[in-house]
Amino acid sequence: MFGFLKKLLIVAAPFIFITSCTQRPVIHEQAFILIPHSQEVKLGDEAAREILKKEKLVKDPKIVKRVENVFNRLLAAIPEKFRKAYKWKVYVIDKNVVNAFALPNGNIFVYKGLVDFVKDDDELAAVLGHEMAHVILRHGAEKVSQAMVAQLVGSVLVQSVSPSHRELAARLYSLGVNVAFLLPYSRKQEKEADIVGVLIMMRAGYNPEGAIRLWKKMVEKFASKEPPEWLSDHPASEHRLEYLKKVIKFLKKHPEYVKKFQLPPL
Repeated sequence: MFGFLKKLLIVAAPFIFITSCTQRPVIHEQAFILIPHSQEVKLGDEAAREILKKEKLVKDPKIVKRVENVFNRLLAAIPEKFRKAYKWKVYVIDKNVVNAFALPNGNIFVYKGLVDFVKDDDELAAVLGHEMAHVILRHGAEKVSQAMVAQLVGSVLVQSVSPSHRELAARLYSLGVNVAFLLPYSRKQEKEADIVGVLIMMRAGYNPEGAIRLWKKMVEKFASKEPPEWLSDHPASEHRLEYLKKVIKFLKKHPEYVKKFQLPPL
């Protein structure tokens, strides 16, 4: 039975890959996405409901208004088709954590610790632009698709091993697929979001040097505590700072890319 499944997987894999490739907006690269846009928005809706049940939100109107003002300015700067495609909204979670994340429906969650950490609205725009870029680039849908395929392949391969070795095989497969495939791709997505985030903040009239200041602070505070890059789902802070400097220099020389909301191959 499992021999048949292995053969079926080998035959079907090229077809799945070809039919599931879609053009990623803005950077115009191929993306592997198995789920439709409506499904990724639904998944984001479900996740948002769970988060809002568990997390306490900041009620201080001064903090909330500041974040909403920057967010709305960024939102007004992206092309209309992206504004209409998602349920854009920003929330501030009342925790002293320097982080933020995006859901595939367009909901952005920022921790109060990060709002306190950024010096000005340019730095805050760099954070929010990055998270908005994840949504526009459909990174959430792509991660779900990759996980689906990894799970399917893992199930077939592990079941082909003798029962006494399946637990070890499952662990080795999980480690291998993470280090060799999922983590590198996650780092690539973070780089894409960093760069497209700068594009968004520049379209909104924010100073992109805010992104440089932000990542200099990140390097000073967190770089020594980061794991080796090859074991992380994010690029090393020093590397992010390096390529952001290059991207900002390029976009200042070529403002036509900012206007068109496009980038050459990364």
